[in-house]
Amino acid sequence: MSERMDEYLLRLEKNLMTGSARWIADFTESFRDYEIEGTRFDMVLTGGMRVRSGFLMSRLFSYLTLPDYQVACFVRCSEPETTTFRRLIKLISDYMEAKGMKWSWLVVPVEDPFSYKLERMVEKLDLREIGVALVNIASEEVLTDSSYVGRRLKSQVRCFQ
Repeated sequence: MSERMDEYLLRLEKNLMTGSARWIADFTESFRDYEIEGTRFDMVLTGGMRVRSGFLMSRLFSYLTLPDYQVACFVRCSEPETTTFRRLIKLISDYMEAKGMKWSWLVVPVEDPFSYKLERMVEKLDLREIGVALVNIASEEVLTDSSYVGRRLKSQVRCFQ
């Protein structure tokens, strides 16, 4: 993994665990080189919707108003082939079902432009519970699927500096 990619992963991890993403979910655990059924993810973060830290009033408000959904963010630092991409989505969906998760993000950061075919697949993706972001860290471009979960992901992965 390149130094630039490693720096991006560190910034993404920090943003998801302690930055602006805390308004969306409370990611409490982070794993590197995480393997699920023979497929390796460069980073996986897990957590829940309820905030467990902060001011007493914030925690109380979170406890009373937010459902206690379990969530995850999967990061894979290489452009997948079309069949591999479909397999990743299926693998994440199965993992979510097994762990009782309500929604997840899949982030695919690379240093080269994405293939046209993969970009079209992500744009046409229609899943309510999985948001996908293609991140080109060289050009700082982000492409997400059109679901609500995917649109919320766009601002969270823009941590280039």
